[in-house]
Order: sequence, then structure tokens, then C-alpha cells
Amino acid sequence: MKNIFRIHRRVEPGQYRLVELFWDIRTYGILPAIFADAEEIDGVMAHTKVFVVDRRSEMFVDNDDGSITIGLTHLREASDEFLYLDIIHELCHVKQHLQGRNLYDRSKAYVDRETEIEAYQVTVQEARRIGLKDEAIANYLRVSWITPEEHKRLVRRLDVTEKYDLT
Repeated sequence: MKNIFRIHRRVEPGQYRLVELFWDIRTYGILPAIFADAEEIDGVMAHTKVFVVDRRSEMFVDNDDGSITIGLTHLREASDEFLYLDIIHELCHVKQHLQGRNLYDRSKAYVDRETEIEAYQVTVQEARRIGLKDEAIANYLRVSWITPEEHKRLVRRLDVTEKYDLT
């Protein structure tokens, strides 16, 4: 897929605004599906802090203040499509944070948390819209902090077709 996202990857660790890293984020057609209206989108764009940190971490939202943290290695090395899907996923969590929801309910496995399922449903829908096939989406859903069994459960729950070696 050709690069259709304008992502500033050559930043140093520090604090940024969303538009400083994702230059065309305001044009993302998925935003109205996440946020209530243009006013809410404007507020998120104006007030959400993004921290780039010199760690191998991917992306996550701070449950206390709704800020987004991105690992420098991830920002520099992940594909445009995966970074785009990550920011969409995290914006769903920003919305959930604004609603006062607990993003990290430790009483449930990561793949069973309502907040994760909701965010991944939006992300998978958007992945399909931008042309990713289920194999690529399943690969996107494969993250280091879940087991292979949890990955299978997640892709099934999201109706993503994945081929598994059952030998």
C-alpha cells in the first residue's frame, strides 16, 4: 500500500500535540465515528498531549490524564498503516477516558476488556476500509503482551480470519 498518511517520525523524545506527529490527523474520516461531534474532535486535538519516549514501547493512553505515549522505536520503525491504526485505537481510548471509563480493568484479560474490544472493533473496521486484508489485520492484532491463545480469541471475537498451524 502506498504511504497515504503523513507521520512525522524523526522527532526526538519529548511532548507534542497530535498534529505535530500525525500532520493530517484532522482529515481522518474515522474521527466522527469515534467522537460525538466536531467540538469534541477539536478539544481532543487541542488538549491531548503526546509523549514520545526513548523506549521500545508501542502506544498507550495514560488512564490518569488521557495523554498518549509512543515509543520512539515504534514511531520510527512501524509501518505507516500500523501507526495509523495505533493512533485510531488510542483515540478510542482517549474518548473512553473522557467518558470516565477505566482503560485498564485488571480483573479481565487484555483481550476481554470492553475498552479494548470497542477500540479494536473501530480499528479493524478502519483497517478494512484502508484496504488491509484479514491476514495483515491479524498480524496487527498480534502484540507481545498477549499469548497465542489470547490472540486467537481476539481475532475470532473481531471476526478476523486467521490461519493457524494446528500441528
